[in-house]
Amino acid sequence: MKLRLARRDGGVAMVIVLVVIAALVVVATGFAFSMGVEARLVRNTRFNPDLDWLGRSGVELARYILSKPVPNEENMDALHQRWAGGPGRAQDTLDELMAWEQLPLKNVALGQGKFSVTITDRERKLNINSVRPELLRHILEIKAGVPSTDVDVFMDSLADWIDPDDDARINGAESDDYLGEFPPYFAKNGPLDHISELKMINGFRQNPEVYELFEKYFTAVSGGLVNINTASAEVLGLLPGMELDPQFAGDILEFRSSVDGPFRDLGQLNQLVPPDIFSEIRRYLSTKSATFDVEVTAQIGKDPPRKYRSLLRRVSERDIRILYFHSE
Repeated sequence: MKLRLARRDGGVAMVIVLVVIAALVVVATGFAFSMGVEARLVRNTRFNPDLDWLGRSGVELARYILSKPVPNEENMDALHQRWAGGPGRAQDTLDELMAWEQLPLKNVALGQGKFSVTITDRERKLNINSVRPELLRHILEIKAGVPSTDVDVFMDSLADWIDPDDDARINGAESDDYLGEFPPYFAKNGPLDHISELKMINGFRQNPEVYELFEKYFTAVSGGLVNINTASAEVLGLLPGMELDPQFAGDILEFRSSVDGPFRDLGQLNQLVPPDIFSEIRRYLSTKSATFDVEVTAQIGKDPPRKYRSLLRRVSERDIRILYFHSE
């Protein structure tokens, strides 16, 4: 009997020891993980200024690239150029390229880290703040499929959101209408700063599929005209008359990549589309861009990379302004 009790007590003791060991392992593992997190936080904090300077250096590199006109290409911005990540002028060899045209935009080593830069022009999209009423109506009816009876709700509400007063148009909406929402809010009474504001505007906020189309093909900040050398076939297809034949947009993209392209002036478009369409769409187009999104990915060692975003406005070759800069 005593032997059985002794064995039973020994088994219980063994279980207790195992439980204690398991608990200690859990505590030790948690402590080690916490120390690892603390170490990474300390390391990230220590490298924060360095990462910020890498991000700013990437923006300065973008500004420098955008300030350099390409000989014989001063009147156009196109996807083959260095700012867009292209190879530069196809007819030149590496030895013939200017020094700035050979500057890398990817994995640029600087100090303890490196950065990569991606530049995208905003003129490849339509500007929601300056879109002509006739083009807006055309897109809503033809491309977005909004019933003609509802188009004025979208147009008047957008105009009311942008204009400086609180007087609602016949089919529009002003602060009195939005203050009844939950949560309530006021009409902007100014230009959109970001395309996502459409989700707050009457018409667009009730029709997510229309908003998604506008989010894809519109921007709130740009020079106002669409760059025919960088716009997608879908954006070009939004212009009046272009829906008559999808091949029109395809011909434009094909010309851009041909030996005769890209477009140096809009007159070259006359040979690709019928005269009536040419006279209609040229008012919406340009061959240059003025507003550029810059994304900089900075990294030090094997730490996770950090992204920075900036918006640049090219007023002139010597005046490339930073509209904003922030980290993600």
